[in-house]
Order: sequence, then structure tokens, then C-alpha cells
Amino acid sequence: PDAGTTAAPDMVPPADAGSAPGTESEVSGGPDAVRPADAAPGDAPAPAAVSSSAATAGAALELRGIHAAYGEVEVLHGVDLVVPAGGAVAVVGANGAGKSTMCAVIGGTLAATAGTVSLAGADVTGEPAHLRARAGLLLAPEARGIFPGLTVDDNLRIRLRTDAARRAARERFPILGERGDQLAELLSGGEQQQLAMAVALADPPAVFVADEPSLGLAPMAAATVNEALAELREAGTALVLVEEQAGAAIELADEVVVLALGRVAWRGPADEVDLDALTATYLGASV
Repeated sequence: PDAGTTAAPDMVPPADAGSAPGTESEVSGGPDAVRPADAAPGDAPAPAAVSSSAATAGAALELRGIHAAYGEVEVLHGVDLVVPAGGAVAVVGANGAGKSTMCAVIGGTLAATAGTVSLAGADVTGEPAHLRARAGLLLAPEARGIFPGLTVDDNLRIRLRTDAARRAARERFPILGERGDQLAELLSGGEQQQLAMAVALADPPAVFVADEPSLGLAPMAAATVNEALAELREAGTALVLVEEQAGAAIELADEVVVLALGRVAWRGPADEVDLDALTATYLGASV
């Protein structure tokens, strides 16, 4: 792509990216999965740092210098992220970049080994997942966040307390009414994602973190989920859209953050992203 008209020159992994340790699952594919052979780290500036002023200007979610590990193997190496209230940030990266680990740290299911996690300015780094949820955080993990051994109706009864809320969920996602007696584990990926989204839309959280919301979905199901995410944003929810397939997430986002081997390799406005350049440099697959 024409470097004069795209963000491509900045889209180069940091010079030490190849030395970053990680778990086997977090570095699958090795450095070449996120760094093409002809990349020249010295030719590009380091990713822009998150300023202290940005952190105090109404951030709904903020990560500062987050490190995280599985056992003695460190996976995240000083990740910074600021999501404004009502804003949307797409976090993209190849398989093994550390995206799901970052989500686990945000949600409180994995403790950070260093750094801070804040919600609406309050430090929740040491708080368990259920207290973060009470503070307005909802995490939809890659595994959908549903009860697979229960029926669709039972999932809705557990998560949505009123008949009106359950009725609204079925009206928004008709497939949930049609599959009410079916075990959630027998739903398609798109149907499971709609079940997870129904809960979020019934009571929009302050912050919604979606880990791979389009993973394994047919185009029609992915479009339905993206419409629901857009509806959440219209309701004032701050979104963190974590994807390997970046296209749809970038369309919904204000800012794009690229993770490579557990570090922020690039960040910038979504409307400045050259999707082909990002894909070729970091994702290693078509989007």
C-alpha cells in the first residue's frame, strides 16, 4: 500500500517483539505470525504512549502497564489501554498475541502480575470478577459466557430476572424463542453468541468486553451480532472489541490497538487504519 496515504509505516512490531516470552498457546506460530520477514523495526516509531491526561478524561476502562503470566511464563508485557465512556476500541492481533489473556485480566479471572486496572477511575486491580461486574463490567469471553448444560430458557431465567426482560430478549433474537427447550451447548456458534448478547442488551453495562465475538460465525450471524454491538454503543456502553479477524471490529471502533506477542505494537484512529497493511504486517491472514 502507498505509505504516503496509509498508517502502514507505523504498523511494524517493536524492535524487541521477537524476544517476548509467552505460553505455547500465546505465541503459537512464533514471531513470524505477527512479523513479516521483510519488516524493519528500526524504520518505524514506537507505538504512541497513552497520556496521563487521557486516563483522567472520563475513561470507562483503563489498563496501565499490565503484565500477566501463566506460572513463570509472562504473556503480557506492559499493556496500556484507555477506553473512553461511550467509546469503542478494537484490539486486534494474530492468534497468540495475548488478546484473551488481556480480557481475562480485565474481567478479573486472571490476576495481573504488575500494573493497574481501573473502571470509571476506580482501581479494581485487586477486586474479584463479581465485584467488577457490579461496577458495570461485562465480559463476553471467547467461550460465549453461557451455561452450556442448561436450556436456552433456563439461561435466560438465570441471567434476566423479569418476564419483560426475557420477552424483550426473544423479540430481539427470535431464534432464542424458537430454541427455548434446547440445551445451549447444542446451539450453533451464532445462536450461542446471540444468547450472550441478549443478556448484555437487556441491561447495558458501562463496559462490555467482547472476546472474539465473530469467531466461527456465518456472515449472517456475524452481522446480527455486530448490529447488537452497535446497539449497545448507542445505549452508552463503552466497547472493547477483541478480534483476530479485524474488519468488523474496526468498523465499529474509534481507535485500534494492535497486540503483538503481548505488547502494544501500534495504536491509532480507526479511520486511519489501512486494513490490508495491518493484515499483512500483524495478522497474517485475510480479514
